[in-house]
Amino acid sequence: MRAVFDALRAHAQTRPDATAIREGERSITWSELAASVARASAGFAAGPPTVGLRLSGIDYAIADLGACLAGRRVVPVPGFFSDGQIAHLIEDAGARLITTLPAGDRPMALDYAGGASRVIYTSGTTGRPKGVVLGDRQIAASLAGLMAALRPHPGDRYLSVLPQAQLLEQVCGLFLPVLAGAPTIISREGAASLFTGDGRGLALAAARSEATVTVLAPRQLTLWVAELRRGAPLPKSLRYVAVGGAPVAPALLAEARALGLPVAEGYGLSEACSVVALTPAGASAGSAMQVLDGVDLWIEDGEIVVDGPTVMQAYLHRNDQVGPWRTGDLGRMRDGRIEVLGRRDAMILRQSGRNIAPEWVEAEALADPAIPAAALVQTPADQLILVAAALAAPDMVGLSARLAALPAYARPDHLAIVDPRAPGLIRGSGTADRRVAAALAAAAAPSWIALSYPEHGEAVA
Repeated sequence: MRAVFDALRAHAQTRPDATAIREGERSITWSELAASVARASAGFAAGPPTVGLRLSGIDYAIADLGACLAGRRVVPVPGFFSDGQIAHLIEDAGARLITTLPAGDRPMALDYAGGASRVIYTSGTTGRPKGVVLGDRQIAASLAGLMAALRPHPGDRYLSVLPQAQLLEQVCGLFLPVLAGAPTIISREGAASLFTGDGRGLALAAARSEATVTVLAPRQLTLWVAELRRGAPLPKSLRYVAVGGAPVAPALLAEARALGLPVAEGYGLSEACSVVALTPAGASAGSAMQVLDGVDLWIEDGEIVVDGPTVMQAYLHRNDQVGPWRTGDLGRMRDGRIEVLGRRDAMILRQSGRNIAPEWVEAEALADPAIPAAALVQTPADQLILVAAALAAPDMVGLSARLAALPAYARPDHLAIVDPRAPGLIRGSGTADRRVAAALAAAAAPSWIALSYPEHGEAVA
């Protein structure tokens, strides 16, 4: 983090009146950001050693930087966590919940002495969230790899549309722009698209901001592409649009690129300080992600293994992590590039002996803006049911065409359309709970839609 504060101090001295962060009608210059961080840091230095940050926008940016400068342990609080999850997070981390910016009497100098850390909680698939502990080594190594891969510069404009409590957004939307001296434009409307299913705010924010770089969740890419189809303006300023967090349908990537979005895939995990691989700009459709400089990555028994300085210190309250980290993700290497296949613990084994990563089938459904969540489940009779939590009638022609492009053994036999409001179906993170989906599918068996696919060489109607 030392490089981040050195850069902030330099920008405040050499470009004091240039915009550092903009959020709606509010903006803050580099000199104002430096001063606000210095005041907040003095307030944090007088408080507890661990702070749970439940702020947003510019205030979150100031709080995160201020707490780091004070050498505190930062615990970002995800906005989608339930009250019970937040209570667990605060108790588990031993943190004080911070909802307003603190301010000390004597602002601290922007001379980072080290010692800050952060605990990243993810909702997970089962049980209570676990905290991933990251420190200076992990953050510095991650930033170095991203600086080399993305080459950000002061002429960039980063559009922030992911929740700020996500590690990916802290690294790419806060620390990296500060290092580069590039302004960050925070769009509440763009971030809200994840939960509202309305991509108009995202498309409008991208056009108005003249953004050059942004990072999206797959759902946001789906919604943005839908808006571009309807005639939304395409920002000519964009040079790199990263999408990650889950697999993306190849057809959606191809359409996004055809519409002019310079989309690139990314792969990462909190246990390795977020991003470990990115698709180079201008790459063809499909997964062609290159491992970041400084990250060691290989495949062992089909599983992705990561090593190097970005690997976490530990899970909170557990022994230090020593050596490589087995990710639990399946993948393969081709010509030095990584292709992610899905989670090992989610694999479906068919009676034919073929394994299916459900994430890649689900991604074909999630390319439809009417489907915010989907799950592929298997019946005792070895049928594959694609469970779609649909807000409206899906585009069956498009969905059938995408599913037809899958290998025959991975194509769903039936489609079950269910109510996205079903209790427990969609987690706070936006992903579907496959166990709940399987129960809903079984109950809805009489209304399943049979899916048929053309023979090889035939067109899909």
